[in-house]
This record gives sequence, C-alpha cells and structure tokens, in this order.
Amino acid sequence: MNRNESIIKKIKGLLAIADDSKNDEESQSAFLLAQKLMIKHDIQQSDVETRDEKQEIIKGQAVAYKKLFWWERQLAGIIANNFRVKFYYHNRILNDEKRRKSSIIFFGFENDVNLAKEMYVLAYDAICKYSEKYVKNYYKEVFAIRTTAKTNELKNSYMLGFLTGLNEKFDIQVREMEQEFGLMVITPKEVSEAYNDLAKSFSGKAKPTKIPSIGEVEAYHRGRRDGEQIDYLKQTIDEDIVDFS
Repeated sequence: MNRNESIIKKIKGLLAIADDSKNDEESQSAFLLAQKLMIKHDIQQSDVETRDEKQEIIKGQAVAYKKLFWWERQLAGIIANNFRVKFYYHNRILNDEKRRKSSIIFFGFENDVNLAKEMYVLAYDAICKYSEKYVKNYYKEVFAIRTTAKTNELKNSYMLGFLTGLNEKFDIQVREMEQEFGLMVITPKEVSEAYNDLAKSFSGKAKPTKIPSIGEVEAYHRGRRDGEQIDYLKQTIDEDIVDFS
C-alpha cells in the first residue's frame, strides 16, 4: 500500500462515524478533519519532494452516470473549491436509453482527485441521511399528512441550508489553515492551465443549475445550522493520526 492509499484509508476510518446517526456532530466534523489531514500531509511532503512535479494530472469519476440533481452539482463545486481540483460534467447515452445521463468528473493531481472523490461520496451520503432524518422528524412532530410536494419542499430547503453552512465552514477552515500553516488551499496553476486546455474540447455549454427557492424557512435555517456545526474534533491531531506509514 503506497502512502496515498494509506492516507485515504485513514480518512475512511475517521469518516466511518458518518454512519452513526447517534452522533451527528462527530459525523460532520470528519469533513474538516479530512481537510486538515490533507494539508498536514502536504506540509510533510514539501520538505522532500514537490508533489505537483511528482504527480500526474488525472480525471476521476465521482458518481455513476445518472440524472444529477441540483444539490449534487452544488456539492461538487464546494468540494472542488476546497480540495484543489476542477470539476465538470460528462454526458453519455447508456445502452438503449433515450435520455442522456451525466456524471461528475474531478480533474487535478492524483492525491487531490482521490481525496475530492472520497469527500464527495461521504458528503453525499451525509446530506442524504440528514435531510431524510429532518423530514421524518418534521412529519412526526407536526402530525401532517405526508405528500410528495411537501417532502420535496422540506428536503430542498434543508439541503440548500446545509450546503450553505458547509460552504461557510469550509471558508473558515481555509482561513484557519492559512493562518496556522501559511498555506492557501487553491487549485495549482498547472491544473488550471490543463483544465483550460481540456475545456476547449467540450461540446456545447453547460446549462446553469436551477437552484430551488427556500420554500420552508425553518428547514433552511436548520440545515444551515447543521452545516455550520461541521468541525473537526477539537483536540490537536496526534502523531499517531498523521503517521500513515
């Protein structure tokens, strides 16, 4: 197992708590902990090698080809902005299906793409779990008849709030990392240039994502509050956590 695989394995272990619905705070905290591990790793490697010169720029498919919902597209943008990668949509018509399906592709250096993919999948699972939990509790508390229209309104409002909170928390984390380590989490110049060259081959223009309005203000604020609670565990990362050998 190489060093990069060890890092991802460690992150997977830390994020396994996302499956434990009894501890939402720790589950959400794993997103920022993973980012800190990524930056910590980068610092350790910078003294012995230049990662950008060692690694190949690759493409990484984050999800299976499907109909992408608005929040999946928004989440991809948040992850890309915070894990040093670019992203785009790749479309294809599968087998005999008439309608085309889309997938999210991350583009960047290998370590960054692998981390972005892992984080996207884990964040995807988390937002699905938390939004479903909120909707279930809503109907239980108000004793309302469950309808498709109301459920979609609740879920969309909650997800919009959650993504807003998640993005705000990432922004705070980036500033903290810059102050603590003197590093900026930005997409490397080489990746941006390679992506611009790749974009010349794209056919057509991507349609703007239609983001739903906030139909349920309370659901939005609850989602945003949950997103803002995302934080890595308060203790300093121990040497045994960052030792991936």
